[in-house]
Amino acid sequence: MAWQQLTIATTQELAATIEGLLENLGALSVTITDRADQPIYEPPLNSTPLWQHVSITGLFDEQDDLKNIEQFFNQQLGHQGEWQLTIERLEDQVWERVWLENFQPIKFGDNFWVCSTEHDIADSNATLLRLDPGLAFGTGTHPTTALCLDWLAKHDLTKSNIIDFGCGSGILAIAGLLLGAKSAIGIDIDPQALIATTSNAEQNNVLDKVKVYAADQYPRKPQAIVIANILAEPLISLSSDISALVKPKGHLLLSGILSEQVTQVISAYQHEFIFCPATIRDNWACLHAVKKT
Repeated sequence: MAWQQLTIATTQELAATIEGLLENLGALSVTITDRADQPIYEPPLNSTPLWQHVSITGLFDEQDDLKNIEQFFNQQLGHQGEWQLTIERLEDQVWERVWLENFQPIKFGDNFWVCSTEHDIADSNATLLRLDPGLAFGTGTHPTTALCLDWLAKHDLTKSNIIDFGCGSGILAIAGLLLGAKSAIGIDIDPQALIATTSNAEQNNVLDKVKVYAADQYPRKPQAIVIANILAEPLISLSSDISALVKPKGHLLLSGILSEQVTQVISAYQHEFIFCPATIRDNWACLHAVKKT
């Protein structure tokens, strides 16, 4: 089955009006995205910030008649502001499969690779992590995850037990196991993340070494390596809980931090940890610290 996608390039001021018009026209879904690469990081709680320039997309059934749609919007909006409408036909596809086919393998360290379930690496000696993120965050392409993978690939993880706090797709926990760790625990508030972590662990033949827990159910037993790739605000607010999971002389890896947030995050942990210099990539930072005895 094919679909029709109606996209309107507009501004923040008209966004709510256009969203309502699309819903009234019977759009199956309405999506608002950034049109000018204006990132919004960690908005305040209970707020719904919106970009200044947006694209609003309505998805319609193939059978819907959209011939007079531009005339309709002209009548409804008149000269209220800036907007431009386009309509395109979308052939039905299994979109997650399309993503997997286009996801190119990424190398970390000397010979550790993250690739989709659709790809292979020619080097028979390579260590491969095959990934299908499902609906959870974590593919290795974003700097926050890549920085953590770099760290894991360059350190001796032999016999270590790992906690992946905010596990997403499970990529960091599974990477640690493939690189020599003894066991891993994945913790997340999102049930989809626990499903994705379990599925990816099975795909990589490490399911017997992984346990997953909802954020209100995980065991409070300290381990040698704790990774928390989330965002600065929860890293700070949860600093006591995360710190308690690290053994004395154990390693703490914090990521999902903007470079300008590094000082704030360090200050929340420095009474218990000794920090190495931050590693920065594309304005994102990763912090490595060792817990004091």
